[in-house]
Amino acid sequence: MYHKEMRINIKGFLFRTIILLMLINLILPAITGSWIKVGTYSIAYTYIFNYSTITSVCSYIAIFLIYILLALCIYNNKKRGRINLIVALSTLVFTIWSVISIFEASAQEVLLGDISTNLSLIPLFYLLGYEKRIFEEAKKIVPYVVVIMIGLILWTSMLFILHNGITAETRSSPSKEMFSIAISAYWCYSLAMPSSKKYNKVFKYTIGMCLLICAFLIRSRSWVIQCILVLYTTLALTPGKRGLFRKIISIFIVILVIVLIVNLFPNITGALFSRIGEDTRSGQYDAFFSQIELINLIWGQGINASYSFLGNPNYKYFDNQYLYIMFHYGAIPILCVLGIISGLFRKMHKSNLTKDEVAFIVGCRLISIFFLAALGGLSVYYKLGWNVGTILTFVFIGRAHKIIKDSREIKLVKKD
Repeated sequence: MYHKEMRINIKGFLFRTIILLMLINLILPAITGSWIKVGTYSIAYTYIFNYSTITSVCSYIAIFLIYILLALCIYNNKKRGRINLIVALSTLVFTIWSVISIFEASAQEVLLGDISTNLSLIPLFYLLGYEKRIFEEAKKIVPYVVVIMIGLILWTSMLFILHNGITAETRSSPSKEMFSIAISAYWCYSLAMPSSKKYNKVFKYTIGMCLLICAFLIRSRSWVIQCILVLYTTLALTPGKRGLFRKIISIFIVILVIVLIVNLFPNITGALFSRIGEDTRSGQYDAFFSQIELINLIWGQGINASYSFLGNPNYKYFDNQYLYIMFHYGAIPILCVLGIISGLFRKMHKSNLTKDEVAFIVGCRLISIFFLAALGGLSVYYKLGWNVGTILTFVFIGRAHKIIKDSREIKLVKKD
């Protein structure tokens, strides 16, 4: 018994260390870099991130620790049926593409790069949620991640405005990278964590409004839409009486917040609203599918797969994360992710669940919807990868998955 408790504590420690290292790797380059103008006569700027030895070491250690943590979680859940299938498929794709990629790129790119074969192991992150100690650590971490990211977004955005003017535009930006982490943590915090105390509710609403301000500051139409939907959902689904009245009031509160932001930041919101009719996505789809055949998305084209886009003959990325993963490593990783999330929508046996567990599962279903929408393009700079946002989201989804699975097993035992 003592050995088992120590093992669980080790998992929690590993998880906490991984998140800390990933945050260091994200924050340090974002606050030590510099802005440069895109062109001599342009009002647009791009951010040059300052990656150092410290950030590289943090990244390497975090990835190594994730391997260890995933191995422990797989071993601990090796007797479960569907888990065996997900593990087998994910590791098979990882192994095949790692062997192929080692002849096409360096070992560092294969295991540590932005398009590393590790992407095929992402479905396994949901197993982290099967471990209670890891989930408890995630619950403690989530509100701090939201607050830290929002604080850094506001700080870096205001510094940029003060230095370059409010009309200046950004291409790449540390705020955009941080926002994807902030929104992921906020999904988990606002939708799946209880608000039994009044100050918890007020804090959730306040953070949601701050996140909406951040979405306007980075001038992202898609994130503004997501923030409005998440904020409304958080307000509308708060436990209590008079549900219909609360939903109506929630609509008015969200509208009031938007009006206040528009009046407080007229230049920023004006620039954002002027882009409402713009189409910045279809050109990428046209370029992609004019060069890539659908059959290639089934098996993938490997770590060096690229297409010509925006004057770059070797463009390797895609805003739509489903296509991005499939382009490089095929459809199996995406099918595994969808299979895991579909498990959240299986029938719940409420008689075997507490009221809090039912609320948690409903919250995680909503998280998965916002998550899938972001992967499909209702986002900017949102990456499905080995990062804090993806890990936290999968931990919560995985925990809900286990609760549903356990409730169904209890039902079967009762029938027997």
